[in-house]
Amino acid sequence: MSEIKLSDIDLNLLHILQVLTEELNVTKAALRLDVSQPAVSRSLSRLREIFDDPLFVRTSHGLSPTAKTQSLSPTLGETLQALESLIQPKDFVPLTSQRRFTLSTTDFGILTVLPKILDQFRQQAPNAVLDVKAWNEDLSLDWDNMDVDLAVTVLSKEPSSNVHATPLKSDRVVCLARKNHPNTLQGLTLESYLAASHVQVVLGRREYFAVDRELEKMGAKRHVAVQLPNFVPAARVVMDSDLLLTVPELFAADMVATAPELELFELPFFNRTFDYSMIWHERYQHDAAHLWFRQLLKDAFIEG
Repeated sequence: MSEIKLSDIDLNLLHILQVLTEELNVTKAALRLDVSQPAVSRSLSRLREIFDDPLFVRTSHGLSPTAKTQSLSPTLGETLQALESLIQPKDFVPLTSQRRFTLSTTDFGILTVLPKILDQFRQQAPNAVLDVKAWNEDLSLDWDNMDVDLAVTVLSKEPSSNVHATPLKSDRVVCLARKNHPNTLQGLTLESYLAASHVQVVLGRREYFAVDRELEKMGAKRHVAVQLPNFVPAARVVMDSDLLLTVPELFAADMVATAPELELFELPFFNRTFDYSMIWHERYQHDAAHLWFRQLLKDAFIEG
């Protein structure tokens, strides 16, 4: 017998062999397979060539499997089940899943995003793990090598073609100051904003921000005295100093709600809105567990 390669075999023949083994009747097998009886007979002939064995012998009661077919039967069933599971999309069952989901966001994102999803995550997937990692803009350059399911952040530029993004919520920037700040006693004006010194949160290497571009258009410039890599420590610094902090309103509102020493002020000049986006790599686009995780975030922001 000459060597037969897997690439030379129509794998559908294995399914036909399985049905013949179960039915032991060509006519019944043809009905079950929804093909003609001659087609099943042709397939059986090909199977006999492949296995170099009659596989079945005719008896008065139909077909009887040969010793070769009997030896093949257990492995054949397992192989076909394995092939089916390989090509069929697996259902994701949150309740029993032990998957680790990795979310990357800033400490501001942790403060505003995590409370929106944590209860639902733990209720729906009590055995899964939520791993939150720090985000900065430099990471957006290396999505192909990032071990992250989702990032929630503000996109400063269009992502590459293998990265997906969908907006979650719009926001704008406002100003945080300590209560009784000398520059805000009469409200925050452009003059008092520019007269104060500022703390700026720098994520990654970017050190020039939308607020500075807006001021530049008016021929103005603020003085940034302190730069920090995180939002929450920056708000803490503002609480005990005369520095001002310009931050997203969602974050500022959360901070004011938990820290009565802080006040929120509208910016005294034109302020564009921006979107928080959910970002993920193409490799997760059709993954059932990832689809569930993305929907969890979408629902949280819609309801929030």
